[in-house]
Amino acid sequence: METNILAPKYRKNKKPVKVRKPSKPIDGINHRLLREQAEAQAKSKAAEPVEAAVPDENAPPTREELEAKATELGIPFNGRTSDKKLSGLIATALQQGG
Repeated sequence: METNILAPKYRKNKKPVKVRKPSKPIDGINHRLLREQAEAQAKSKAAEPVEAAVPDENAPPTREELEAKATELGIPFNGRTSDKKLSGLIATALQQGG
């Protein structure tokens, strides 16, 4: 007598086996991937030659420079004063003073 032997996947009265997905970390961050990216970034930084930072002559002044000039001229400002407004106040003070 010939019997038909079925593989476990195709057995009669057998539920299909679910393929489990990898678990998600509790904090929602894939630390393995972050570690790999950090290692790759460290390797690329080590391979690049270090260049000296040359300040651009046409670059706008930094916030620290604006604050120093404003305190030198006696212009009142606070943290909510924008860089644009502060540079305008400095320009008007220089025009009036000079």
